[in-house]
Amino acid sequence: VIGTGLVKELRARGHHVFEVDISHHEGEVGWEQVMSKVKATYCRCDVSDYRQLERVFEKFGKFDYVFHAAAEFGRWNGEDFYEQVWRSNAVGTKNVIRLQEKLRFKLIMFSSSE
Repeated sequence: VIGTGLVKELRARGHHVFEVDISHHEGEVGWEQVMSKVKATYCRCDVSDYRQLERVFEKFGKFDYVFHAAAEFGRWNGEDFYEQVWRSNAVGTKNVIRLQEKLRFKLIMFSSSE
């Protein structure tokens, strides 16, 4: 939710933005095959899987800034899907921080609650 508005605003200001999310989207690039004819602006990635996240940085080069807004939220998710919330929010954030330590990009992280 936060990411959608952020991407729109950054692009309106003339920045090149590359997105990752756990879902498939237009403009997606695949790892083994081309998923779209347009310039890659998106790839599917689960931040709770370190290797998937690392592969984004390996394939798409150096990023100046990384805005980390990936998270599961909502009371229903927290109560009924606790393990997924933990993987996405805690493990995913740890993975982003580990890559920031390794690659030294500027990291901006968003956190929210209901």
